[in-house]
Amino acid sequence: MEKKSTYKHLDTLFEHSYEKKISSDSRIVIFSDLHMGDGSSTDDYAPNAHAFHQILSHYYKKDFSLILNGDVEELQRFKLSSITHKWKDTYKLFDKFASKSRFFKTVGNHDIALRLDTSPSSDYILYETLKLTFKKNHFFVFHGHQASKKYQKNNDLVGFTLKYVANPLGIKNYSVSHSSKKQYAIEKKTYEYSRIRKIASIIGHTHRPLFESPMSRIERLKYEIENLCRVYVESGEKIRQKVSEEIEMKKSKLMKYTAKELQDERKKDAAIYNEAALQVPCLFNSGCVIGKRGITAIEILDCKISLVHWFDEKMERKYIHLNGSKPKQIEKESLYKMKLNSESLSYIFGRISLLS
Repeated sequence: MEKKSTYKHLDTLFEHSYEKKISSDSRIVIFSDLHMGDGSSTDDYAPNAHAFHQILSHYYKKDFSLILNGDVEELQRFKLSSITHKWKDTYKLFDKFASKSRFFKTVGNHDIALRLDTSPSSDYILYETLKLTFKKNHFFVFHGHQASKKYQKNNDLVGFTLKYVANPLGIKNYSVSHSSKKQYAIEKKTYEYSRIRKIASIIGHTHRPLFESPMSRIERLKYEIENLCRVYVESGEKIRQKVSEEIEMKKSKLMKYTAKELQDERKKDAAIYNEAALQVPCLFNSGCVIGKRGITAIEILDCKISLVHWFDEKMERKYIHLNGSKPKQIEKESLYKMKLNSESLSYIFGRISLLS
């Protein structure tokens, strides 16, 4: 019953989505979950604020459309006036995108107050959802909390706890991103809905970057080990030693799962994701701007969709090589961009059509 209600709600949102056409000339970047605060110690945005500003101003500002997919402001903790005052330079960048009609902002559960009648004023159009259309195929862009009926009901309680309990105690944001159970529940519903409707969804909310479909922990370990093997073959001795140690660690975890806990893990994965043998490439997640190891985003350009990872010089080198891709330094800035995965839009939607 709850699933039917959620699907009906998502159908309504999809039907009334603002539509943006995608062509071969389109250049779009999607970020989510900035959780901008007042610059204090409990402001999750502050550690990556400079890097995010540099990324927008030095790479995306010229010819990209910018989509901020929910939880831009942390209004469950801070006043909008405090946020806009502290990060006025970032908002000036948003204004430059908006002045060229290249700025789109959707609502998240942490900034949902902007849609209320008593909301603080906002200078931007706020969308509930977006629909990116490519040759009659659709990307459904929404924050992700809309797939959780319980989360919608309890959002006011969450806001009260953050504002009057967590803030005074200096506790940082503990959101759905910290709960594997909640992450998987959101992803499962969104994945199944997208598969049934033969569309691709792009969400945020869980702070977990995804490309095409979610993986179980066992699948993810196998994928990571395979990538590390490629890195090992192509690397020098110093890197090989670190990669070898990482492979052994992941092998140990994999063997642990395949022994005593394997049967339970398989049952859990079957319940969390779709039981079909073939995964349909219909779920994407841009991750978040407030990651400890950098910033992730979804790019759409040259008729391809990519998951990218941005980081600066503070990033520990050992993590850079784990994805099996070489980072590219952007101009003279101490910023690096790494493409984690990429696929053509035609192939994505072709597979959705054939496998759904």
